[in-house]
Amino acid sequence: MSELTLSTYKSLLRSLVRSAKHNKIQQLQQDTKKQIALLTYNRIQLVRQQQEKGLDAMARSKVLKQLSAVGKKIEILKTKDPLKSKELLFYSHSKHLKDIVLSLKDDPRSLQHLKDIAAFVVNQSEYEQLIERYNPGLKMSQEEKVQKTANKVGLQVPE
Repeated sequence: MSELTLSTYKSLLRSLVRSAKHNKIQQLQQDTKKQIALLTYNRIQLVRQQQEKGLDAMARSKVLKQLSAVGKKIEILKTKDPLKSKELLFYSHSKHLKDIVLSLKDDPRSLQHLKDIAAFVVNQSEYEQLIERYNPGLKMSQEEKVQKTANKVGLQVPE
């Protein structure tokens, strides 16, 4: 791989990883919330099983073990920080990207076009961050908007 091809590949890969980071963090947070909700539901079901009449000691101890295991999983998920995930450091289609760049190694115009794409990806992610920063209401749910509006005038929304 020539120096120009290698630098093009690296810059494109770096920009794609950087731009996908924000979306991956949000996706990991949503996945964690879903897992916690599912485990909480499982815990509720186990508590109901435990409270059933007619359970023998063996079944009750089995339910208690399952209940403690579910509780531990929930605590682990609550303390898990998505910013420390190794997924954020990699681009899932890097092999395909490398093949594309290698197929264009003899065409300097195409390599320059790929560099322009990398610059565009970086600029687009910066633009999205600025839009998010200066227009925070765009990504808020209706409930959050109502809550913030009520807080501005000194009121609280009942739950």
